[in-house]
Amino acid sequence: MLNLIKSQFKIVLFFATTLLLVNCSSADKFNKKIGQPISVAKLQKDIDYVQRKLDKFYPSIDLYIPKQNLDAKFDSLRNAIKQPMTSKEFYFAISPIIASVRQGHMTMSQVPYKLSKKESKRIKKAGDGPLSQFSFEWLDNKLYIIKNKSKNDKIKIGTEVVSINKITPQELHSKYRKTYTSDGFNTTFLPKIFSKRFATYMTYELGVNDSLNFFFKEKDSLFSQVISRKKPDEKIKAKVIDSAKVVAKPIVDKAKLKAEKRFKKIYGYDTKEKEYTKEFKILPAASSVAVLKIRNFSKGHYHEIYEEVFDSIKKAEIKTLIIDLRDNPGGRMAEIQNLYSYLTNEKHKLTKPSVVTSRTSLWRTGIVKKLPIYTYPLVAVGYPFYMGITYFKAQKVADRVFTYKTKLRKPDKNNFSGKVYVLINGMSFSASCVLSAALQQNPKVTFVGEETGGALKGTVAGFMPIVKLPNSKLSLRLGLIDIQSVNQSGQDGRGIFPNVEIKPTIQDKVEKKDPEMEWVMKQLGVKSL
Repeated sequence: MLNLIKSQFKIVLFFATTLLLVNCSSADKFNKKIGQPISVAKLQKDIDYVQRKLDKFYPSIDLYIPKQNLDAKFDSLRNAIKQPMTSKEFYFAISPIIASVRQGHMTMSQVPYKLSKKESKRIKKAGDGPLSQFSFEWLDNKLYIIKNKSKNDKIKIGTEVVSINKITPQELHSKYRKTYTSDGFNTTFLPKIFSKRFATYMTYELGVNDSLNFFFKEKDSLFSQVISRKKPDEKIKAKVIDSAKVVAKPIVDKAKLKAEKRFKKIYGYDTKEKEYTKEFKILPAASSVAVLKIRNFSKGHYHEIYEEVFDSIKKAEIKTLIIDLRDNPGGRMAEIQNLYSYLTNEKHKLTKPSVVTSRTSLWRTGIVKKLPIYTYPLVAVGYPFYMGITYFKAQKVADRVFTYKTKLRKPDKNNFSGKVYVLINGMSFSASCVLSAALQQNPKVTFVGEETGGALKGTVAGFMPIVKLPNSKLSLRLGLIDIQSVNQSGQDGRGIFPNVEIKPTIQDKVEKKDPEMEWVMKQLGVKSL
């Protein structure tokens, strides 16, 4: 029996070792291959592939650039490629063409460095990488630290990043600026999205590292710091206690724990950032004023959230509501439709009929890949019904123009009719702009901040599958639905402009000031939050 166990153990060990070696070899092989030059013929095929995908699936592609101009850019790229390129070199050649469409949702991404399972496991155990320990702000051609989650308390909020491993933020910005865009022609989104993607771009340049050498500037002082991985907080191991000295365990309030768990689930608690997606409070300094902070429209149980929020608003007899949409990148259309029903007393439509390129274009949603494997049997049963519904509901308007009707919706019985202030900035994007465009028609709504990063008149988004180029392996994210706001009164290609323009400075960040909110408080005669 013992010999049998030893024999089985050796077999398991052999297969485990073999799988590990194969995985390591696979990762090394992939990384080596992706760094090799790709033939001109294969690069030309990738260009054709991208152009075909845009022609077939992307609606309203000529919204900001004439179709003949876009085709000319593809032709120029074909003519310019005279010798083999690596995948990374090809990325910098083709991504500016994607950006020229001026639709911020559509992005081209490089091929990330592939890690073996062993290396991935080691890195996960080692903790957060050097770049992920900070939040950055690109402002006036400089990069600042606005959040420090590292163990180094010498690095203050507002500290400027001069370089990382001798690469300056300015060099990185100059290199990547042409690879991304906003919606239309606004400029407020561009520094915000560079701030968000800075760590990604730096990883493209430096790879995955356990430590990086940062060079900082605080006021007039220059200093360098090596930032290493931050290990996750280790749980305190239980100590062996003498039975004679056992202390009674504290009584656990199970009802309270259950309530806290429910609240976190409903309001979308982010364990990494340690904050809620939705936050609501009635100001103690002015009991008739409430603040609703919405960080995104993607997480949380929005039906329950807004039902609870506006029920509380009605019971507390709130006269003024402040909705904070700053740094809200968007999310679910269904959620903003639900929210808007509480902010109007009229029947309404937020958007015009949605536009797609064909009756079958929504079949390629990419959503199945994001679902857990255990849901696949249900998807297999339900997907044919989805295909049928989307096919027969699409109405042909013109060549490559099919539309889906939007429903006329009723206001909620607890709709709010008081004064509304909406805080916006360059990272207010996508669904945030669709909501803001609708609210802009209400004379009781005042916008404070800066022009939104998304366009007022609409955006191409909805389902956004990612297609991989066959030879360079670059990833292209496509929007499949042209979503146009009912409100078309703004400037073409521009966002929602604030009634009161306020742009926070880096000094405001250092001093933890909120000039937009402070302006609103001053109008309401409230001294502080």
